[in-house]
Amino acid sequence: MRTSPRLWAAAAALALCSPAALADPHGLLTLVVGVPLLLVASVVLGILLLLRHSAPVKIVSIVLFAPTLAYSLYVALDALTLLNDIGSENSMIGFAFFGLLALACLLFLLIVRRKTIQTEANAQRER
Repeated sequence: MRTSPRLWAAAAALALCSPAALADPHGLLTLVVGVPLLLVASVVLGILLLLRHSAPVKIVSIVLFAPTLAYSLYVALDALTLLNDIGSENSMIGFAFFGLLALACLLFLLIVRRKTIQTEANAQRER
C-alpha cells in the first residue's frame, strides 16, 4: 500500500506546527488550547459517566481520553511555566489546567473501573 506524498507533507506540517506553539508567549498554548480541550473532554466524560455502563461507552471514553491525555502532557510543559509567577493571574491559569487534567483523569478512571466496582458489590450481596 503506497502512501500519498500529500499525506506525508500534511503529517510533517502538523508535527512541525506543534513545537512552534510552545515558543509563543508563556501560557498562550495552555490558555487557548489546553484549558478548552480539557474542559470539553471533562464534560463529555461526565456525560459518559451518567450513561449506563456498556462496552461502547468504555471504548468511546478510551478513544477520547488517550489522545487528550497525550496532548495535555505536551501542553503541561507550557503550563509549568505559568506556575513560576505564584500569586498572579497566570498561575491561576496553570492551576486551572492541572485541575481540569486531574478531573479528566478521575472521570476516566471512574468510567473504566465502574464495571469492576458494580461486580464486587453484587458479589458482596450474594454472600
